[in-house]
Amino acid sequence: MRVAIVGVGGVGQVSACELVKSQYLTKLVLADISIAPAEELAAELRRETDVEIQVKRVDARDVSSVQAILDDIDVLLHIGLPENNFEVMKACLNTRTHYIDTASSGPQWLRKQLAWNDKFRAAGILGIMGLGCDPGFSNIAARYAVDQLDEVDAILIRDGDNSVVDYDGFCSYFSPQTAIQECLAKPNYWTADKGEQYLPTPFANKEEFEFPEPIGWLDCYNVEHEEATTLGETIGRAKGCKYVDFKYALHPDFVNTLKVLSYLGLDSDEEIEVKGVKVAPRDVVVTTMPKPVDLAGKIHGYSSVGALVKGKKNNKRKEVYVYTIANHDEVFYKTEFQATIWQTGIPPVVAVDMIAEGLLQTTGCIPPELIDPIPFLERLKARGMAFGVIEKTSPLSQGT
Repeated sequence: MRVAIVGVGGVGQVSACELVKSQYLTKLVLADISIAPAEELAAELRRETDVEIQVKRVDARDVSSVQAILDDIDVLLHIGLPENNFEVMKACLNTRTHYIDTASSGPQWLRKQLAWNDKFRAAGILGIMGLGCDPGFSNIAARYAVDQLDEVDAILIRDGDNSVVDYDGFCSYFSPQTAIQECLAKPNYWTADKGEQYLPTPFANKEEFEFPEPIGWLDCYNVEHEEATTLGETIGRAKGCKYVDFKYALHPDFVNTLKVLSYLGLDSDEEIEVKGVKVAPRDVVVTTMPKPVDLAGKIHGYSSVGALVKGKKNNKRKEVYVYTIANHDEVFYKTEFQATIWQTGIPPVVAVDMIAEGLLQTTGCIPPELIDPIPFLERLKARGMAFGVIEKTSPLSQGT
């Protein structure tokens, strides 16, 4: 199996380090517009493996630039900016290369990506949209939970982290561009009668949610996310699901900082002229923030992502919560990465495992929940990313 990774930031580095452990891997291409980190990583990996490792400079905004590295590549992992997904997808179509990414630029863009389904099928290739931790693991966790129930009422994705960071300033544990964009967007949710809808303002519907110990209770808010775009239609509606949403636990300081950025217009990606130079305000903010990969070893606490599915089984009310949890310090000790990017970089590698084993032979463009969850979760655990299942059952009220 020959694999290319486009985007060799923190998550791309995690995926690369996992891929080289695979017996099926014969070639790995590390591609980025800035090749210095990729060169450094390649030098480290070559000391650990006999797999052919190449470093290529690629501009993901340019279809021909991406296409130039794909002549003999079986699978491409796009772990760069989601805004470049379509250019990378086009390159994969032209070369008939399987495509996996970890996020979209928003619900409307995810729908457009999935609308390429017929094109990918005609080319005989698979495209998986949003296979990181959330989206990604969260979708597959939801599928596993839905499969355990006879009827489904609601699918609730919850992301929480109780950690502190050795950094005195505004930072994000994952892509700062994505964090600012999705947290300040109008949150999406899904209902069976109206489909996907949007709340009028960000940081809506604050609620306390109990994450697995030692995290416990955290304040969560509705945030724009990919899961609410697909889960209701793909796996929920057939079992009677009425509601799907995503909520993210956000620290008050993080929320207040984002509100200030929005108030000042510093979250905008529209270029403005400053002293004769055109800049996007959000790019200026992001440039002042540390890269998530540079926070490794500085974050202390736990990160958890899970899917809570409520419904019925054998004529009893039942809740199934499927989750993953990781300790930032433990992950850093074992891998030298921080937990958030590590949790994001493992799932796409598991999909490559399944393709290599012949367990994922479908073609077209799919969201992660259409992957068989049991073999996926088994291989995820084998890669060191454990998951847990909590089930609660109660009798139905009389007359229901």
